[in-house]
Amino acid sequence: MRSVKTGRSFKINWPFVAVICFAMVLLFPIYWMIVTAVLPTSSVLSRNPALFPIGEQFDFSAFVSVITETNLLRWFFTSAVVTVGAALLSTALSVTTAYAMSRFSIRGRKSVAFTLLMGRVIPGTLLALPFFVLFQTVGLLDTTVAVILANTAAITPFTALMMKSYFDGIPRDLDESALVDGCGRLGVLIRILLPVSVPGIAACVGFAATSAWTDLLFSRTLLLSEDKWTVPMGIASMVGDVTINWNELMATGALSVLPVLVIYWFLQPFMISGMTAGSVKA
Repeated sequence: MRSVKTGRSFKINWPFVAVICFAMVLLFPIYWMIVTAVLPTSSVLSRNPALFPIGEQFDFSAFVSVITETNLLRWFFTSAVVTVGAALLSTALSVTTAYAMSRFSIRGRKSVAFTLLMGRVIPGTLLALPFFVLFQTVGLLDTTVAVILANTAAITPFTALMMKSYFDGIPRDLDESALVDGCGRLGVLIRILLPVSVPGIAACVGFAATSAWTDLLFSRTLLLSEDKWTVPMGIASMVGDVTINWNELMATGALSVLPVLVIYWFLQPFMISGMTAGSVKA
């Protein structure tokens, strides 16, 4: 009998392989945090730790201890308040600013865009001290409101330019049709542009929430009381001058990643979908 050749050849999808490898590199820190949190101290401090600790006895007591013996829940609550406040405020300011820059012929519009870009380029360390003096003068020092406003000021320049680029890609026929139907400029923004700009708004919310959640500079500068610490401040406090409890430190770090993953999990359908197709009136 003769063997029958099907003519099919096995081809490797190299772009897919590259994406998988890139994702593994990005997710490796999270994997290593979890592994470090559950490994015994002797294995953690080993000079040649195993990449895949097969046969090791895992211990999840570090997760229990950071929840029961530290102020982790309070840190999470404060970070959640700062994150939600900064994300909502910066997104609202970005949408209105981007709408004005995209749809109106304002004198000095390029100067405004350049100023926003420079506001993003300036390092946060140069803004920390002026923010400290400002909020101390107005009586907002050592409050979450100060951290929300500081993060909003740092986030808004980038998200405003992001939303402007998105608004520039939306056909102006939508605006003209709405104006003909009797909508005002504010009505065009609320009723027409916002519904078709959900992917762009979701991207702004995701960026703002991630930046506010991971902020350490402004929180460390503006929050003086220990009971008002955020998660990054709590993690930084676990690094002692002499010793470091790596299990608890990595357990806290692994738990702090969960809110960011949840945020992007819910925003993913809006960020990857396009909503302008077929929206132009005939």
